[in-house]
Amino acid sequence: MRTFRDAKTMAKTLRAELLARRQVELGHSEALEIVARQFGHADWNVMAAKARQLAGVDGDGSTGVGGNPTIPVLRIFDVAQARRFFVDFLGCRLDFGGPSDGADGPFYGQVTRAGSTFHLTETPYVASPGATIGIWLPNLDDLHAELDAQRTQVEVFGPAVWVPRPEDAGWARVMAVNDPFGNMLRFCQPPDAGHLPRW
Repeated sequence: MRTFRDAKTMAKTLRAELLARRQVELGHSEALEIVARQFGHADWNVMAAKARQLAGVDGDGSTGVGGNPTIPVLRIFDVAQARRFFVDFLGCRLDFGGPSDGADGPFYGQVTRAGSTFHLTETPYVASPGATIGIWLPNLDDLHAELDAQRTQVEVFGPAVWVPRPEDAGWARVMAVNDPFGNMLRFCQPPDAGHLPRW
């Protein structure tokens, strides 16, 4: 099944088929406009903006190596505690998760919020604890307020999660939050954050 990720290929195919079957030359931008309408969007610009928003891409249009998102894998030791931290506290959506071998093996799952996706695993050789993940976002103060209000509502480490105030690191404003397994999520707001997805 085709998705918006296939739109440019679909436009190229449309142009080639029209030329071969009906000797009609269609410009690339015209083909993109038609494909965008097939996906229910007013025009190509609207579709491209929605696609970037869904994929959480950078302002230059890239989503990582080869155009695919980069997904860090974080080691966890307790599924219930991971759910409390990532889903209940951070507000991520659990996309999938369960035993990695389909039976009673170690957990492997994925959580997502805005443009950030993480894989979580109990399998020791897949990931080591102690990773630091940088997450770029435009609304660091809003996130701090949200998490600070949550820190005593969700029991992750005990009575509260420590949510430090954002600090100026020179290259960005930064707020580092540790998960229960020794991993650090470093939320970073660059000086010009207008093109970043909200977290």
